[in-house]
Amino acid sequence: MILAVCLFAGLSLVMWSVAVGLGGPTPEQGAETQEGAGTMSAPARAFVIDDFESGSLRAPREWWTFDIQKAAAVPNENLVAGRYDTGEYSLLLSGPAKNWYAGGCGTYIAKEKQDLSGYDAFQIDIYGNGPGSGTLKIEIFDDDNSNWQVEQDPAKAYAPIYDDKYTYDVSVDWNGWKRLTILLDDFVDDNPRVGDDVWNPVQSGGSGGLLQIQFVCLASKATGGVNMNIDNISLTVSEE
Repeated sequence: MILAVCLFAGLSLVMWSVAVGLGGPTPEQGAETQEGAGTMSAPARAFVIDDFESGSLRAPREWWTFDIQKAAAVPNENLVAGRYDTGEYSLLLSGPAKNWYAGGCGTYIAKEKQDLSGYDAFQIDIYGNGPGSGTLKIEIFDDDNSNWQVEQDPAKAYAPIYDDKYTYDVSVDWNGWKRLTILLDDFVDDNPRVGDDVWNPVQSGGSGGLLQIQFVCLASKATGGVNMNIDNISLTVSEE
């Protein structure tokens, strides 16, 4: 695995407690590449997490938000730099930061009889506003104790108690749209010796597999802010 560069070692654990402490709704049982402008064809196979085309964070998928000043589905009509087929709406994440931390959002993914075994990459479109747009920390959680939810410890910055959390940091320092395809193998185990330390997105033996995803926004400096849009979040099959 490629270790993510830790630019924010001084970030207080108290700030992180809010980021992972809000969790999802009641569970329902049952190598980076970057591309710029130009026509992009959809992956042959993809599990779409959200494309925000409803213009809402409440349907068809519900997103929770924490601490971020603004998290909203907004029109893409003015986001023209590097534009390709991004659709009509995207998720705007913006606001000031305190000790680098600016908040974020997340959504619950697991549902009954969902097969994610064929996917080996995470894909996302990001609109940057140049250097200083911020860093997007992508967090994904799998179910290691087969109860379809992520239990967290308030005494330990709301870290998962039984389940794995994998992370990947994207420094957004460009202008316009860019599509990133990140191999799941390049995500870093953020809580070693918790869970089984193995990426398990598949529902097996009562496990809910991939449970939820969160985005945590960090500024490029302690008193800075973040300003970016994200869109077309999916699991895909890499070309490798």
